[in-house]
Amino acid sequence: MILELHIIQNFAPSNLNRDDANAPKDCEFGGYRRARISSQCIKRSVRRHLSFSKSVKEAGGEVGVRTKRLKNRLVEILMGDHGRPADDSDKVAAAMIDLLGFKLSDAEKTEYLLYLGEGEVAELAKIALSAWDALKELEIGKEKKKKDAVPESLKQAQDALKSVVAKSRKETRSYAADIALFGRMVADNKNMNVDAACQVAHALSTHKVEMEMDYFTAVDDLLPGEDSGSDMIGVVEFNSSCFYRYSLIDLNKLRENLGLNNDLLAAVVKGYIEASVKAVPTGKQNSMAAQNPAGYVRVLVREDGFPWSLANAFQKPVFPVRGTSVEEASIAALEEYLGRLKAVYGDESVLSDACFSVYDTSRGSLPAVLKAAVESVTKGATA
Repeated sequence: MILELHIIQNFAPSNLNRDDANAPKDCEFGGYRRARISSQCIKRSVRRHLSFSKSVKEAGGEVGVRTKRLKNRLVEILMGDHGRPADDSDKVAAAMIDLLGFKLSDAEKTEYLLYLGEGEVAELAKIALSAWDALKELEIGKEKKKKDAVPESLKQAQDALKSVVAKSRKETRSYAADIALFGRMVADNKNMNVDAACQVAHALSTHKVEMEMDYFTAVDDLLPGEDSGSDMIGVVEFNSSCFYRYSLIDLNKLRENLGLNNDLLAAVVKGYIEASVKAVPTGKQNSMAAQNPAGYVRVLVREDGFPWSLANAFQKPVFPVRGTSVEEASIAALEEYLGRLKAVYGDESVLSDACFSVYDTSRGSLPAVLKAAVESVTKGATA
């Protein structure tokens, strides 16, 4: 079973997702320059949105944290929750990072961002407590020789670490909701890898786009009256674009990543859809406030595992016509293309198809779409 999410969303002048030159990201599609929002930006906006975390936590799940400061977090737990001394906690936390196969910089941070659930971090702290004395004496970075005696408590800690960061073949493991969705890849410790259940496309404008420039100046509030001129000048690039957004969830894989917990599965799906609809990237929002809700949302649940991105509906750029907005024209193009696909491939595999549009309120609403999706997912999971 797969769940597909299609969104049409028009934004006022904005720079929601910047490239290395601080310009809005873009690309070529169908032979025309298009505005773009990266999938990484979209995923971060979704997993950080209150709708997602609220739905997950109400079902007893947790949301992960992406950080280079794992050592600091371990020290906080060891000191705050378990009352261990600061110096010892610092040594033990560093030793745990070493056992996981990571190096710490001079700033006491890992070389790259790690993606962990709070439950996993808490388990790491418990393992540290079980081998406290051995970890305090562990020489970090020293190459271990076969003849070196390894304390039994340290051997047990190493074995326990493997069961925490890796999915055991003997038992089903539940990961944090966003890790279950978006996966985890760790080059230095492949045991920590988690296959993603969710695919997210880069959002593309449905029309050709031209970048525009905002020339700005700033004046010193304490500028003497006899003086004139600006104390800062600059240029900000922006555009105004209507985006097509697409993502899909492999529901069987998500259920597996969530420990076969059907209630949590339904909560994660609900939270993901709601957050995807409501979350907006934060780039340059304080100066542009492009807080524009989606104009169209469609959620399909199908059982044949044959996903349909509808991006090709916009190979030919949409052009607004008199009396019709670019968002309305984009919705019409999407639905026409979807109808063509159904005519060719059939739609017998579709278990649920719910949508809403702000241009035709009789078609449904966000609560109705969420309800239909959750009911279909729950029915499929329990079948």
